[in-house]
Amino acid sequence: MFSFLIKLIDSVVWPALIVVTIWIVFFINLRYQLGLNSYGLHPRNMEDWYGIFTMIFLHGNFDHLLSNSVPLLLSMGFIFINFNKERFSIILLNAIFTGIFLFFIGQQGTNHIGASGLVYALIFFVVTHSFLTRNKEMLAASFTLIFLYGSLIYGLFPDFGKLIGKNISWEGHLSGAVSGILFGILYRKKGPQNEPPIDDEFDDFDDDYWNLHDDDSDGPDIQINYTYRED
Repeated sequence: MFSFLIKLIDSVVWPALIVVTIWIVFFINLRYQLGLNSYGLHPRNMEDWYGIFTMIFLHGNFDHLLSNSVPLLLSMGFIFINFNKERFSIILLNAIFTGIFLFFIGQQGTNHIGASGLVYALIFFVVTHSFLTRNKEMLAASFTLIFLYGSLIYGLFPDFGKLIGKNISWEGHLSGAVSGILFGILYRKKGPQNEPPIDDEFDDFDDDYWNLHDDDSDGPDIQINYTYRED
């Protein structure tokens, strides 16, 4: 019980710390008018390569910040709970590769900010891993994330932002989706796996037992005597 509580707290503390850091950066930038959003990711501009790392900490407004915080917290929480050894590498690699993909496929001259690309990467990672492993806990987590983040698929299309009247980085979403699927496949043998049915564990045992006592075998005959006593 104690070890479970430690694991649960640990799975909450680190994702919460990352999200709180994003909020702190947002309010400091807003309060002191630092103009940090200009340090986002600028596709195909080699001088601004650092945007790959700074992009997820920058948000345009409070609505943008809030819409990314909840799914980011939940998706990281699921990964921290189910991937004890690989959790940091999964999040870090998805963040880096999402930025790299966006750097090459994004429109030149644009500035991309926000953690939505990482959100897409982590959600698609959980979904891909769960469908490959057929693990019940991971499947439940993937369906929960899809349900809570209903616009997941629509955000991959260029015209979705126009429909809702927002300037959305569909290239960032697509980059995150590609990264999540890629690492979901690469990490398919890590984390929770599909457990075989209980009956399967005794299949080999049963076969060996009956083969050992097969009447056609060349082994010595074994006579079994039963003792029966009436009441």
